[in-house]
Amino acid sequence: MKHFSVKAILRVDKQKQDGTCPVNIRVTIEKKQLKLSTGMTSDRVSWNTKEACFKEAKSSVKNSALKKKINDIEDFLWKQVAAENEITTELVKSQFTNQKNSGFYALLNECYQFKFRTIKPTTQKHYILVEKRLRAFRPNLNIDDLNHKLPLQFENHLIKEGHTVNTIWQCHKIFKAVINYGIKRRIVKENPYLGFKVKCGEGRKESLTSDQIKKVKDLRIIIGPKRKNFGLDQTRDMFLLSCYTALRFGDVSKLTKEHVIDNLQLSVVQEKTGSVVNIPLAPDALAIIKKYSNPERDTIFPPKTNQVCNRGLKRIAEMCEIQQNVHFHLSRHSFGCIMARKMSAFDLSKTMGHSNLSTTMGYVNSNIDNIREQMLTADIFS
Repeated sequence: MKHFSVKAILRVDKQKQDGTCPVNIRVTIEKKQLKLSTGMTSDRVSWNTKEACFKEAKSSVKNSALKKKINDIEDFLWKQVAAENEITTELVKSQFTNQKNSGFYALLNECYQFKFRTIKPTTQKHYILVEKRLRAFRPNLNIDDLNHKLPLQFENHLIKEGHTVNTIWQCHKIFKAVINYGIKRRIVKENPYLGFKVKCGEGRKESLTSDQIKKVKDLRIIIGPKRKNFGLDQTRDMFLLSCYTALRFGDVSKLTKEHVIDNLQLSVVQEKTGSVVNIPLAPDALAIIKKYSNPERDTIFPPKTNQVCNRGLKRIAEMCEIQQNVHFHLSRHSFGCIMARKMSAFDLSKTMGHSNLSTTMGYVNSNIDNIREQMLTADIFS
C-alpha cells in the first residue's frame, strides 16, 4: 500500500500585497506532492503552523470548513485503498479540482495506463483514436459533465463526422470502459449509459469479390528508375497475401521465414489474440513470399506502415476501377466471405483464429447468395 498524508499549509511563498497568504491542502503520496487550493487565506500571525489551522479569534467556522476538506480527501483515498485501487496525486487532482480541462481526461489517461498493461498494441491504437474523437467532441470534458444526455450527444457528433455504425459502437464501448473504471474507483458517481442502448452494426462484412481480387492481382504496376512504384507494388502484394491467408496487417508485416513451414503452410501467433493459426499456402501466396524473401532482412517484407498501405490501396482501387472503400483489413473480410462458401464455419473460425464462433458467423451469415444457391440445388427444391 502507498503511504499518503493530507495536511493544511500556509503558502508563504505566495504572499499577496496585503500580507495574506493562500491556505492550501498538501497531499503527499509516496513523496510526490500535490497542493490544492481551499479558497481561504490567512496572514502569518493568524496561522498556527504546528496545528495547521487558523488561530485568530472566531476562526472555528473556517477551521471546520478546512477540516471537512481534509476529511473528504482522506476518506476518498482510504476508499481507494480499501478497494485495492492504485492511489496517485493525479487521481486526487481529477477528483478535487475544478479545472475543466483536466477532470475527465486525467481519469481517462489513468484508465488507459491500467488497461495498456494487458491489451495488445493494436488494440491500444483504438483507445488512442477514441480519446482523439472524445477531445474533438468535448475538449474540456469534466467528470461533473457525465450525464445521461452525453452518450446521445457523443453519438450525434460521430454521425455528423461520418463514422460508420461499427465505429460508433466501438467508440461507445471504450468510452463506457473508462466510465466503468471511474465508477469502480468511486470517482464517477452515476453511469450515464444507464438506459442508453448502443447500436451495433449488422453482421454483414464488406468485402471484395473474387473477380475484384483478380483485378488487383492482374494490375500492371511498372517499377521505374530508382525503384519508382516499388512501394505500390509491395502494398498490392501484402494486401493479396492477406486475401490469401486472412492475416491482419500486423501479422503480415512481421512475417519471417520461420513462419513458413515446408513451403506448405504458415504457422503464426496472431498479434491481436495471441492464438496460433496454421494456414495452408496457396501457390500465389507462396510466390509472393518467395518474391520478397531476403537473407539480409529478418522479415519477409520491407518495413511499411498501415497508413502508407491504405493510401496506396486507395490508388490501386482507382486504377482497378473498384468503387468500394478499399483498406487493408478488407483483405481479411474478403477471405472470410469468400471461404464461407467453401468451408464449414468451424474450419473457417480455426483458420482465421477467431476466439468466438459468433465472430465467424458474421461471414457465414453475410452470404445470402450462397444460401440461395445451395437451396436451389438441393433435391428438395428441384
